[in-house]
Amino acid sequence: MTKIYMFSTSHCTKCPEVKKALSDKDIEVTYIDVEETPEMAMKYVVMSVPTIVNIRKDKVKTYWGQADCLTFVDKL
Repeated sequence: MTKIYMFSTSHCTKCPEVKKALSDKDIEVTYIDVEETPEMAMKYVVMSVPTIVNIRKDKVKTYWGQADCLTFVDKL
């Protein structure tokens, strides 16, 4: 099973483009505002936004920044 989290903030200028790319893929994503849920950000060591955490078969892969996130989304 795959679980995808996208971490962002309400004031992030780069996050909307990543969110749109994810929504265009029509896949299940859990969106997390790091200011509202800091414990999730701490759990996955999210230091900047946008960040995508992809968990597949208990392996965690993290993508930081708009370019890295968009490259990941393009490969979905």
